[in-house]
Amino acid sequence: MDEDRISRLSSAKRLSASFSEDRRSIYWDNGVPRKDFSRTTSFAVTERQANLANHKRAHSAYTSDRPSPIWPISKAALQTSPTPRCLELSTHKQLPSTYQPCKEVMTNIPASALRATPSPRVAQLSAHKTFSSSPGVKANSEWDWGEWSLDISAAAKKAEPSARVLQLSMSKVPPTQYRPCREVRWPVLPATRSYVATESLQKLARPRSRSEGDYNPSAYNISRGALVAQPSPRITQLATPLSRKCRTKK
Repeated sequence: MDEDRISRLSSAKRLSASFSEDRRSIYWDNGVPRKDFSRTTSFAVTERQANLANHKRAHSAYTSDRPSPIWPISKAALQTSPTPRCLELSTHKQLPSTYQPCKEVMTNIPASALRATPSPRVAQLSAHKTFSSSPGVKANSEWDWGEWSLDISAAAKKAEPSARVLQLSMSKVPPTQYRPCREVRWPVLPATRSYVATESLQKLARPRSRSEGDYNPSAYNISRGALVAQPSPRITQLATPLSRKCRTKK
């Protein structure tokens, strides 16, 4: 019984009648299956879609190319009379009352303006300004402005200013707390150079000296009493980690 049971379980599972074996390779070296481009894909469309896909038909009176740019006009169109509305629409738009056409390039001066005589005031205003000498160079100089003589009268040269003018002409005095900028190179006073430091300053300025006797190589050795000591229950309780932080190893 046991042997029959084992042989029945070890037998392969039967395949269904519709099973087809897959012969495709799992390796890329065999290449991609080639596509067959000899045939095209056939599309299945409905009758409505085929009707909508058709192009729009041309008019029955349409001609592809006109034989002449002159279109033939029918006799009825030649003999018809336009309606009052068409005549009204064909009338061009009237210009506004304030419209003025462009002036000509050459202004036409009337004969009365050519024969007019200006008044003495107009003649005076139209005359150019006259100078006694050249405005750029003085009469007593050739060309350089540095050679011009001063146009200051002798009375102005001999005049003496008043006390108020002298007061206003004085420069402003700097404030009492003003200090000028220091020089880049500060001079050292002779008293500073000859100063002798006190004994306290020399003691504070002296660096700390370490001798060989100050070094204790056994400073970090743990004593036997510390190694044998037992912690108290309270220290053991404080040293125990919290339960929520304790995780068992997997």
